[in-house]
Amino acid sequence: MTEHFDVVIVGAGVVGASTAFHLAQRGDVSVAVLDRGEPCSGGTAKSCAIIRSHYSVPSNIDLALRSLAMFRDFKGALGDERADCGFVNSGYMIVAGPGSVADALSTNLALQAAEGAATYPVALDDARALHPLLELDDVVTVGYEPESGYADPIATTQSFFRAAANKGVVVRPHTEALRLMIDGPRVVGVETSAGIIHAGQVLSAVGPWSSNLLGGIGFDLHLEVSEHLVLTFRGEAPYSAEYPIVKDLTTDNKMYFRPAADGVILAGTGDHGEPVEDADGLSEDVSPALLETQRVQIAHRVRGFAAAELVGSWTGPYDVTPDWNPVLGPAPGVEGLQLAYGFSGHGFKLAPALGGCLAQSILGESTDVDLAPYGIERFASGALLTGAYGIGSIS
Repeated sequence: MTEHFDVVIVGAGVVGASTAFHLAQRGDVSVAVLDRGEPCSGGTAKSCAIIRSHYSVPSNIDLALRSLAMFRDFKGALGDERADCGFVNSGYMIVAGPGSVADALSTNLALQAAEGAATYPVALDDARALHPLLELDDVVTVGYEPESGYADPIATTQSFFRAAANKGVVVRPHTEALRLMIDGPRVVGVETSAGIIHAGQVLSAVGPWSSNLLGGIGFDLHLEVSEHLVLTFRGEAPYSAEYPIVKDLTTDNKMYFRPAADGVILAGTGDHGEPVEDADGLSEDVSPALLETQRVQIAHRVRGFAAAELVGSWTGPYDVTPDWNPVLGPAPGVEGLQLAYGFSGHGFKLAPALGGCLAQSILGESTDVDLAPYGIERFASGALLTGAYGIGSIS
């Protein structure tokens, strides 16, 4: 089988789905999306799907705000009354203890306000009123985002694909991209498990599996894959789905937690997990040390979790770059090849608006948010996108 499309997207996670949708809105571009499995069967399916605007890199703030607006009016954004992202407007809270981290948080709250984010400091008593179970005796600064929340990553991705398919996008599950086809200075298509697909443009959006597709084409990806373990705990009473998400900067591992189904807390970390050579080789084992750390930290921060019961866990892959921010836009030295990887935990939050920017980049247009800071060249030049809180998934 030999086919031709204007654009081939490799990877049917939320970034690929959003980009396909935004390309389809043009109406004059033929688009195919390939995945070796089902849509949303990779890293997106393991996302905790937290939606926040709290970033300190200005371009991240811009992308996050645009994406938040789409999540909050998802049906309108996709032009589809069936679209559903499962958004829960719980709010988002970030807490810091005394010292330099609290200073960075205060400075960053002012930066975000200047960028138009509905993020602001709240007094400790007000924070307790917003989340009655929080213990805040060691906290001096709290930031709050009333418009943020969490969503359903699978429903979100499926909705993007349905809206894209309605506009002519072809989605090919169980079609593995074996290699990129390069002719001289440019990409001309993809060799797949089902045959050759010619393309004028190719977007690699396979995240933690990027080395498999891009590893042999002549540039350093600056990419590492690590395990990200998520735990769910049950306390003495059901945990309300309306409680704000909490990011706890008093902890060394930058713990976060949010409500989950059936009245439990879902907790993860914003630091580096165990590195792995292969994103398919993740361990589902729960480290006793991490379990105890998270149990102690949750019990310290949330009333009623002193004897928290572990009720579930899963492991997902993080595709991590040296500055914990993605590589986006044109590939160096390969015309027609676009990159989207290294999201380091940011992908779901940014995907709705980022898909529009990637679509614009693919079509050679000016992008709504400048993608130049995300270019892979930054690692050689030293122009890293390091956030206010140092390395980690809160940049």
